[in-house]
Amino acid sequence: MAHVSMEVPAELVGPVRETVLLLYEDTAESLHLSLRAHSEGRGSPNEPEEHRVRLAQLDELLAQLGWRATSRQLSAPADLLHDAFYGALIDAGERLAVTASSSWRGELPLQRVQEAAAEVLALHRLLRLLESLAARPYCEVEDADDAG
Repeated sequence: MAHVSMEVPAELVGPVRETVLLLYEDTAESLHLSLRAHSEGRGSPNEPEEHRVRLAQLDELLAQLGWRATSRQLSAPADLLHDAFYGALIDAGERLAVTASSSWRGELPLQRVQEAAAEVLALHRLLRLLESLAARPYCEVEDADDAG
């Protein structure tokens, strides 16, 4: 699995962090279920360790993201970043749909739709950049705007 390093702009750190927290929660629950299955003689013997490894990777990614919305240099396995960015993109798309619906009904100004759409596009660019980096043997990118 490719390991990549790239910068996440400040305005995307929060949405990515929220997704990483959800992934952490889901992986912890999966670990719990796999340990229970293992204790009952069911399931794969390797599954608990795979979940522990993923939890450790997610913990490291959370440490890199920090708790303040400033741009962050992330270095992690490409598949882990892909899951985080793609999840954030899906969530942003859902927010865009809700915002557009509210704006159509006159509950929100059109400016809010434009802001939500800008977030979707920025996450899409970040995901595209990640995919191009993962295809290379090794590359470090300093600015996600280069994917433009």
